This record gives sequence, C-alpha cells and structure tokens, in this order.
Amino acid sequence: MNRRLTVGATVAALTLSVVPAYAASQGSASAPRSAPAATPTRVPAKAPSSKATTATPKPSGTATTAPKPTPLPTPAPYAPPPDQAQAATPSAPAIKASGTIPVRVDRTGKQAFDQTWPDAGRLFTVSELAQVIPGVTAIKAHDCASSPVSGGRSSARSTRCTLDLTVKGEPADNRSRIIVSVRGFGVPAVIGTGWTRTLTQQRERAASRPGLYTFYKNGALGASASYTDGTTTRVLLQRGGAAGEVWFSGIGFAHLKPGYLASRQDYRQRVAPALAQLIADKVQPTL
Repeated sequence: MNRRLTVGATVAALTLSVVPAYAASQGSASAPRSAPAATPTRVPAKAPSSKATTATPKPSGTATTAPKPTPLPTPAPYAPPPDQAQAATPSAPAIKASGTIPVRVDRTGKQAFDQTWPDAGRLFTVSELAQVIPGVTAIKAHDCASSPVSGGRSSARSTRCTLDLTVKGEPADNRSRIIVSVRGFGVPAVIGTGWTRTLTQQRERAASRPGLYTFYKNGALGASASYTDGTTTRVLLQRGGAAGEVWFSGIGFAHLKPGYLASRQDYRQRVAPALAQLIADKVQPTL
C-alpha cells in the first residue's frame, strides 16, 4: 500500500514538472507571441538574360564592301562648224565685269539648274555699259518673261528682258535699249545642236545679204563662237563639259557718233563685240 502511494506521487510530480514547460513554450492567449526568428536571406543566382547575345558569324573568306558608284564622265565638248573664209577677228575694248555668274549644269542633261542662270534683267550693270556707251546713267528692265524648262515648269529667273537705258543726250521718248535673251544651259551636245541649226539658217540668210552679218572666228572674244547681224548678237559659251547660249539685241544707239549711220557702225564694230566678250568672261557654265 505504501509502495503504490509512493509511485503515484512520483508520477504526479513528473506531470506537474512537464506541463508548465509545455505551456511556456506555447504562451498564453493573452500574451503576445514573439516574432519568428529571422530567416537568413538567400541571394539567388542571377537568372540568365532573356536577350541572349550571340556572336555574329563572320563571313568566310575576304570581307567585301559595297562598290562605290562610278562617277559619270565629263560630257564631250561641242565643236562649232568650221569658220568660213570671211570670219573676222574682232578687236573689242575690254569691259571690267562687276562680277561673275557661275551657272551649274547637270552632266546627265536631264535637269535644268535654272536657279543658277543669269537673270536677263540683271545681265549688264550700269558700270559695265558705261565703259563702252558714254553717258549711261540708269537701266530699267521691263517686259521680262521666263521660259519653259524640264519638269513642265517655268524657269526660276527671267530669260528675256528689255533694258531701257538712260543715256545723256538721248531723248526720253527714243531711248536706246538692249533686249537680252538667255537661251539656255546644258551639256554641249544639246546646246550645240541648237547652235548649229541656227547658225546654218543665218549663214544662208547672210549669203543673200552681203555685209549685214559679221561672223567672228571660233574662239574669238573668249567665246566658243559668236556672230552678229548688226542688231542681234549670239554668243556660245563652253567651259569644261558645260555650255550655254546668250543673245542680245541693240536697238537705237543713234548718238554714239555724229550721224545715224556712223553711230550704228560704231555699235556694230565696237559695242557689240565688247558686250559679247563681257558675257563670255562673266557668265561661266560649269558642271
């Protein structure tokens, strides 16, 4: 009997000692729970990029580059028809140009760079004309017009103008005037075809009217070719594969010398070739 009591007391003591330990580990409902222990942070390995870079395969053999476009050749110059026996070598006073007019030409012949053409109303300046026409004090351009060019449009500048001159001693109602016609610019073959056609017609006309025309030798006055009928002077320009044609007509000029005939002869023999030479020096077609 005493032994049973002893065993029971021992079990009860063990139970009392275990229960409080279990309760402490769970905590009571009213007591706050301690924060869970921090879990060590684990740094994951860097994921592979979705944009995988692959080496560009090099072409086998020798590397090649795109060929450069072959530059177009310079257009061949135009050879004016040979001089006739009566071709003249003129002696004209040199006019100091106020400046130069570079004119661009498309070497393919397909485009007209007319924005670089000389403006017919401004081809000559007062200071230039005064060197061969004494007493010129002013120029007034009027009746200006453009010309059709490639692309179905009109030229950017006037290609034809009448220039009224104010000359001391001339009556206001009978002023001398110069009509300027910029015929065009382009490759020599195209410009030359038109020049040959017109020259042939003028030579035929000259044959029936002796003494009216003066055909200057090719290359005279700094021009590729030029000639005059006493009123209208035609000038062919060529430089390095580019060409152009300019005409001008002198009307009036009856007071250059005493007497009308002497004045017109002076215009024909001195003024006209001097202006042709000025154009050849001033207007410079280029590729």
